[in-house]
Amino acid sequence: MEHAAIPKRIFWWTLFVLFWVVSGAVIGYAFGYRFNFKRGVFVYGGSISMKTTPLDSDVYINGAVYSSKKLNRINSSYHIDGIAPGDYLLEIKSPGYATWSKKVSVHSGISTEFWNVVLTKNEYKKTSYDTLGALRFFVSPRKNLTAVAQQNGNDFAVNVVTAQDAATQNIFKSSDYVFTNNAKENIEWTPQAHRLIIPVLKKDTQKEEYLIADVPTNQLLNLKDIAHTDDLSHVRWDPKTKNALFYMSGGNLYRIDLDSPTEIRQVAQNIASYELASSGLYYFQLPQGLVYQTNTDGTDTPTQITLSPPSHMSDPNYQIIVYDKDRMVFLNPSHDLYVYNRGENEDYFQELSGNALGSQFSDDGKKLLFWNDHEVSVYFARKWDVQPVRSENEILPITRFSDVISNVQWSRDYEHVIFNTGKQVKFIETDQRDHRNLMDLFKLNSDNAQITNNNSDGLIYFIDTNADGATSLNTIEFPEKTTLLQGFFPGTTTQPATN
Repeated sequence: MEHAAIPKRIFWWTLFVLFWVVSGAVIGYAFGYRFNFKRGVFVYGGSISMKTTPLDSDVYINGAVYSSKKLNRINSSYHIDGIAPGDYLLEIKSPGYATWSKKVSVHSGISTEFWNVVLTKNEYKKTSYDTLGALRFFVSPRKNLTAVAQQNGNDFAVNVVTAQDAATQNIFKSSDYVFTNNAKENIEWTPQAHRLIIPVLKKDTQKEEYLIADVPTNQLLNLKDIAHTDDLSHVRWDPKTKNALFYMSGGNLYRIDLDSPTEIRQVAQNIASYELASSGLYYFQLPQGLVYQTNTDGTDTPTQITLSPPSHMSDPNYQIIVYDKDRMVFLNPSHDLYVYNRGENEDYFQELSGNALGSQFSDDGKKLLFWNDHEVSVYFARKWDVQPVRSENEILPITRFSDVISNVQWSRDYEHVIFNTGKQVKFIETDQRDHRNLMDLFKLNSDNAQITNNNSDGLIYFIDTNADGATSLNTIEFPEKTTLLQGFFPGTTTQPATN
């Protein structure tokens, strides 16, 4: 009896030990521990989190596909945990799209994050609008209307296009004018999208004039007739008061309310440029080269913002671009670009480039995109805590091409940049880990086309030539919309359309 009981004890003790070993392994596995057979120890794993466009994508790690069940439908993100520390090839694929890939490093107990993964379609459906002879366009900030300047023979016209239904409304047509040849001028909408400023050249005098068009009624005013001068430039709508606008004349800044056109207020004297922001009106005062702020109706006493001018004042005609009183940039015709940044750690007033062509703040003001003919860079006005982390006052080169770069602008997420080289429109991420994914969006039929990414309706607008060589306005949808139904029904992945 005693000899028979010994094997039973061994059996039950073996089961007991196995139970605790297996339980410990299961619990450890659930908490992210993995056994490293080479080292013979348990290692606490890491994870990879990502958010992708399109939503339903296949995730590969070192060539092995991970189940779509890893997609969290609540926040539309993927989270793959329990990955042993080390280096991996991460790939994201979707049928009809270019592949996104990076070599990533996974660390124990840390999630490596990619929150702005965007795949571009192999082909995009292009929508063309009845706007033959299109020269330039300007998208309304509110109602997704687009004003298009067109030249057909001797006739210059401005038409308004509604992208949703492709409807076209003629606003102005004349054989006495042509559109301005000033590349820095464009049509401008009122914030309420009911009136337009149209910069033109009078054919017989070759003088620049500004026509004010009322969209609902097609009524037309010539600004020189109510300003009582033909020395006009830098005409902009007041962002806060309906039907009020600003203009410069003789180096001075004026404000006029079209509802009371006899009342013209001089806002500032002897300035190089001005900018309208949500926090007020800013202007670059000469000859000192200082920036002042006042309210948009010009009734407040101006407040001095900067204490010193840019160091290169040999060309003082600086254009200022203002995000707020703590963040602004200065660009002159000699292509000197300066940033003024009252940061969280200290104040910065420094030259960013000696050959810049333009700049654009991100919507939150934390990043500044700037570029020249061959390079694109980003300046960080504030610390960026989302992976990859960036520091305040950091400058990050994005890309460089031997061909000329144009139409540089932020994408909707402000973590990608859209631009073109020649006829190819491209899309590049700012994430510098491993390498930057550079993808082709679409190809133009002509060079030097205007391209505008409009975040409010998710469309990229551009002028291009058709098979007959005539120009017109076109759009593509980018990036495609992710709907709630797509989140619950993964089989509804949008397939790429062909041109």
